[in-house]
Amino acid sequence: MVVRDRVGRKRYIVFEILSGADILTRGKLAKVLKANRNGMSRGVELEVIMVERGRGIVRTDHRSARVVVDLLRSFDHEREGFELKPLKTSGTIKKLKRKYFVSRAKHQGLRQTNR
Repeated sequence: MVVRDRVGRKRYIVFEILSGADILTRGKLAKVLKANRNGMSRGVELEVIMVERGRGIVRTDHRSARVVVDLLRSFDHEREGFELKPLKTSGTIKKLKRKYFVSRAKHQGLRQTNR
């Protein structure tokens, strides 16, 4: 068994806020996830990394990624006041930030100045 399997590999899940984006903050989402996590199995690590511009990133371990995706899908606009849609799971936060949070114009501008 490799040490990484014991320690755990990190997974980052990017999600889109379908409704209630104006009221949802990082702190509020963390509280709601913590409250809803009680029904999940023990040992599920979960941390809200960022929430901005109608999207967000949650960090978990590789064993709990599917459970966390299901948890994100379970939020209902009627109950919590917002609805989330998981978009992608990745092992690196850098790739998700580039794809979902950096605007295309800014990214192209960076490319042109580096030439």
